[in-house]
Amino acid sequence: MAGMSQARVPTFAIVGAVNHGKSSVVSTLAENDQVRISSMPGETVACQRFWLRDLFAFYDTPGFQNAIEALRELEPAARASEPLTLFQRFLERHRGQPDFEAECRLLQPIIEEDAGVIYVVDGSEPLLEIHIAEMEILRLTGQPRLAIINRTKAEDHLVEWRRRLGLHFNAVREFNAHYATFSDRVELLETLAGIEQRWKPQLTAAVEIFREEWEKRIDDCADIIFDLLNDALTHYETAAGSDLSSRRRAISENLKTQFMHAVSQREAKAHKDLILLFEHHRVKAGHAVDQLIDAELFSEETWRLFGLNEGQLIVAGAIGGAAAGALFDLATAGHSIGLPTVLGAAGGAVGSFLMGKKRPELKAKLPGTFPLAPGRHVQLGGSTISVGPCRAVNFPWILLDRSIGAFCYLVNRTHARRDEATLGAPQLRAVLEHYNASSSHWTDEKRRACERIFESIRRNKATAQQRDDLRALLRERLEELSKMPPTPPA
Repeated sequence: MAGMSQARVPTFAIVGAVNHGKSSVVSTLAENDQVRISSMPGETVACQRFWLRDLFAFYDTPGFQNAIEALRELEPAARASEPLTLFQRFLERHRGQPDFEAECRLLQPIIEEDAGVIYVVDGSEPLLEIHIAEMEILRLTGQPRLAIINRTKAEDHLVEWRRRLGLHFNAVREFNAHYATFSDRVELLETLAGIEQRWKPQLTAAVEIFREEWEKRIDDCADIIFDLLNDALTHYETAAGSDLSSRRRAISENLKTQFMHAVSQREAKAHKDLILLFEHHRVKAGHAVDQLIDAELFSEETWRLFGLNEGQLIVAGAIGGAAAGALFDLATAGHSIGLPTVLGAAGGAVGSFLMGKKRPELKAKLPGTFPLAPGRHVQLGGSTISVGPCRAVNFPWILLDRSIGAFCYLVNRTHARRDEATLGAPQLRAVLEHYNASSSHWTDEKRRACERIFESIRRNKATAQQRDDLRALLRERLEELSKMPPTPPA
């Protein structure tokens, strides 16, 4: 469905008292963390327009400055056949004058652009006479009006606010801009569609586009994670060998470093792509080009914190070992009567039990050998040293956990937040624990299905159907997590 033209885009002025959270609401609705938010009173001194795609336009306005005095001049609008005419005259009389500068600025989009009104109040603050004057001014415009109750502190004055707001506005909703989910944003936009009949078709269509874009974003996230897994599970580094054993060792160690660096940077790119999808400019992936490898993906801490638990690793190891044995069965045309498959499963399980959550040592394949199974090689020709792919059972699950941790953080971080964040191991682990989102919480059936596909990818044997199945499993998991309750750890 194509976006609506800007000429038909519904427009809203977000107004209210100083420091009641107007700019935070704009940031969250427009998914724009560049909206200026400050704790200094009166920081917003001019109207700024922000777009939600090309579907909605919002004006972030300055807070009321002299509402009680302004109301005295505007009260005749209650008896006027064209109330906005009186507001227009008010603008003409006072534009550029210091006494009503803020009122002129915030009323301008309402009067001159036929904007609806979103009035933001702080439900943790007491209701004052000045707030009643603000409400009455907005009521006198006759424009469609929605009141949003935000809360910045623990104090609760919701009852008195709700009672009074109900007298002046078409609808009243509670909305926490710092912890609003996608569903919260959609419900708020649907409320706007219901307060004005002439806007309803455009607003309803825009909400549907918004939903479609969100579904596409989830699809794109699943693709990013799938591509990471595919690339990481098949990556290897090679270099020409040497007849000198000392030189071979040096080449092997260099290749190991190159391998870890390359895979770490591939993971960093995936996390950056996820951040870009959610347009969080204040969030960074937990990697840097010059960062020591042991600080992140290939650190002992990472292999301890992420992936399957010990019992699940044993099962996964058995699946991988059985797959390796099955390949040998195929290579011998079945003459081994299935024994390698059984031995492979047992060997994989034992290896996983012995390793547990430890990081395995990368092994270099030296010239003239080829790994057939753990501890077994066949002699081949050639003079190339190679490192990779990484066949550790827990490797794909660690990559998956860290990517899902990044997704959970991003999907629940609203654009009203202004703190800088780096998605390193501690942050990702905290998010996974908060949402019970780690791979150890997957069902046995789905985990085993993934493990079989991982093993096929490792051996470049994955079918198109297996790849589609993995994408579908990832997509299903991301969809579930996107609907979890908000308030993730900081």
